[in-house]
Amino acid sequence: MWRYLLLLLTIPTTLYAQKTDSAYIQSFARKNMVELYGGTYSTTFKFRTHRRRQSNYKLAVNSSGYLGGDVSYKWLYLQYSVNLPGTELDNKARYHYRLVRMQFGSHAVSVEPFYNAYNGLLIPEHDHKGYEAFQGIDFTNAGLDIYYYINHKKYSYKAASSFSEQQLQSAGSLFMVATPLWHQIRWKKPTPHLISDSLTYNLLSSNPSWLSLVFKGGYTYNIVTGNHKWMIAPAVVMGAGALHELNTKNTGLQTVTDIQGWINAG
Repeated sequence: MWRYLLLLLTIPTTLYAQKTDSAYIQSFARKNMVELYGGTYSTTFKFRTHRRRQSNYKLAVNSSGYLGGDVSYKWLYLQYSVNLPGTELDNKARYHYRLVRMQFGSHAVSVEPFYNAYNGLLIPEHDHKGYEAFQGIDFTNAGLDIYYYINHKKYSYKAASSFSEQQLQSAGSLFMVATPLWHQIRWKKPTPHLISDSLTYNLLSSNPSWLSLVFKGGYTYNIVTGNHKWMIAPAVVMGAGALHELNTKNTGLQTVTDIQGWINAG
């Protein structure tokens, strides 16, 4: 699987700057910028095996609002964001979230390395009225998103993701994504009473890590309103790939599915 990764990494960096339709995309007079932004996110983990599903066992990230900033300088885009204290699902539980992301490429191809880390999970109570804190567990992942946009002459992903270009008219595009990813879970002091399900406990207490490669396809659309002053950019993407566990005796590949959706506006 991983012999194809080198090919994915070398193709985008060799592409030249493609021509765009000036009736749809326009560069700003000043291309360098600094931007502040905010948002919310939510993540839930559900555990299952091939034969049976632990329908009552679910772990939730202590999701919250976040505040971030980004810098766009020439061909490079750098993003950094942190969680906002007081906006978590459980404000009593300690929680830290960090995201670092870069973006560079041509109008057709976007290469986006990223690093994401957060700690602290929540165990939903059966009455759905609260959570039990699950401290001392860290989730870390690092990877690379490689996007290819079909309609790159009229659609600007730079306008949609970082507002570093101006989308003059509404336009959309089909796109493809390849994502190699390293992921690690580290539970510093495993506590059996927190997890009643033995399969889930054995998984998390082994401090698992894995590599995956996922290929996805999706559609995105930039909706321009207010005489080119405002834009709404929804997107949806789904796909599948393979996962390889690194610190277990399981040497086979496992199937991975991925479905995402997001909306940017500004």
